[in-house]
Amino acid sequence: MAKLESKVIIAMKGHPGSGKSTLAESIASSLRIPVLDKDDVKDCTQPLLQTSPASLLNDLSYDVICQIASTQLRLGLSVLLDSPLSRRAYLDRLHRLAASLSARLLVIECRPADQREWRRRLETRGGGAGGHKPKTWEELEKLLEEYGGCTEYDVGDVARLVVDTTANVPLEDICSTALEFIFTHAATPIEI
Repeated sequence: MAKLESKVIIAMKGHPGSGKSTLAESIASSLRIPVLDKDDVKDCTQPLLQTSPASLLNDLSYDVICQIASTQLRLGLSVLLDSPLSRRAYLDRLHRLAASLSARLLVIECRPADQREWRRRLETRGGGAGGHKPKTWEELEKLLEEYGGCTEYDVGDVARLVVDTTANVPLEDICSTALEFIFTHAATPIEI
């Protein structure tokens, strides 16, 4: 695959079980760039849950992946951030980071259209190592209710690709669409 000629932050967005991590790994592997997974950080902070609120640990997880992304970008590397990007404030932070390091910010949102397939995938994968991922559809519904609609926001001038990760097409085709989107927008000059 071709190499990115400019620094890019590719931010995945979507609910748990929507296929973000699967697509993120496919994209990162094709581009040969690092994946910074919020859940990796959150898994490591789970012991702190005894003494700290979950919201603090969630924010800390975003802080860590943003800090690591900053280091990678300063080295001239593009990065892919695998997180739900559940709040506009997280996107705003990435926007500021990209602007400060002359990088392009792109969002790839995984939005499964087939709810039955999404549910099957969610319940098949289990809850993950840290125990903070929903294991059942009911747990996901509760989580989405707690979000209170904050996950649905306008991304403004950030280029965004929405993909149906339950579409009856091979992962390679979804990845190819994402790569075409990335290369098209990475080549566009950044307005300062």
